[in-house]
Amino acid sequence: MKLLRDERGQTMVITAMALTCLLGMAGFSVDVGLMFRAKRMLQTAADAGAIAGASEYSYSDVTTAADNATAQNGMTNGSNGVTVTVNNPPKSGTHTSSSSAVEVIVSQNVPTFFMKLFKLNTMKVSARSVAGNGPASGCIYTLDTSGVDVGMTGSGTMSIPDCGIVIDSAASNALKLTGSGSISALSIGIVGNYSETGSGSISPNPITGIAPEANPLAYLTAPSFSVASCLANPSFTGSGSNTVGPAVAGGTVCYNGLSMTGSGSLTMQPGTYIINGAMSQTGSGSISGSGVTIYLAPPNGSLSLTGSGSMNLTAPTSGTYNGILFYEDPTDTNAMTITGSGGSDVEGIFYAPAASLSMTGSGGSAFYADLVVSSLSLTGSGTLGNYSAKNPNEPLVSARLVE
Repeated sequence: MKLLRDERGQTMVITAMALTCLLGMAGFSVDVGLMFRAKRMLQTAADAGAIAGASEYSYSDVTTAADNATAQNGMTNGSNGVTVTVNNPPKSGTHTSSSSAVEVIVSQNVPTFFMKLFKLNTMKVSARSVAGNGPASGCIYTLDTSGVDVGMTGSGTMSIPDCGIVIDSAASNALKLTGSGSISALSIGIVGNYSETGSGSISPNPITGIAPEANPLAYLTAPSFSVASCLANPSFTGSGSNTVGPAVAGGTVCYNGLSMTGSGSLTMQPGTYIINGAMSQTGSGSISGSGVTIYLAPPNGSLSLTGSGSMNLTAPTSGTYNGILFYEDPTDTNAMTITGSGGSDVEGIFYAPAASLSMTGSGGSAFYADLVVSSLSLTGSGTLGNYSAKNPNEPLVSARLVE
């Protein structure tokens, strides 16, 4: 009985038991910490893969781009127990009906230490990410690498508060503002530098020294046509009312040029217009058209709309050339010139990656236009706004995480 009442040594026993529990918890914490570390690394790779895949959607290169991005972040499919699954569209979540959304699931069998005592040699850790395409952070891209890429004179306004300007020129005056006009954008990035003369303003302050941007619409393919099938130039003069366009609304028609002078009106039916030559307009006549894409074919495709009449042209909002209003072939360097008079409304993308664009506006004219051109010159008092305000599904998009 005395032996049973003897309490000597109890502290050592309790301490040994407590140490066993503490060491077990410490070992378990190590394993859990390794799982969390692996989870963070897998999530980084999944995010990068989803964004890369969504960025390549227009180029039909989703899976390869996603795999390359995850590999660059240390997670190579089929290596070190890593599995990368790419789904376009996603197979779960809230974006299963979005054809441009990309789901990337990255999983890895991570070795354990303490849990091996319980015959758990590895634990599978997974991370999932979904990226989709939304309006691009930039809506004006000038791709010439030298000289003045964006020049603005007069009292006009360039107001695009929800998207940015990207200027590839490395010149010291790549962006040049002269006069009392204003440039306001979400962001302004310039490879080179900028200059201001007069009472105008640039907001925000441009970021200089950025890396050049690639052509964001390089995936577009030009409409095919046979020169022999092109119709003669329908040259309009005088004061009459005229209509041109494809035989079927939304179809394609080819003209060996298209010109208009005088005070008449020209209505362009919906569809794709291949202009194998020059498209020009002078005088006080008006031009209108809805759902129109005008392709200026090389080597002589050019655009000069300089009349004083109103111009109301809008691009299609669906189909192959969704959002594309003027499309000058990338091999064509002929300058584009367009003037908007009072009451003009122009909505769409000007795509001329190798050509300069000169835009002149007057009070009451509005251009809702995104621009991908070699260089840009703005004069007058018109207003330039973001095209995505008119067409939220336009093709100038950027990838961003959505899940």
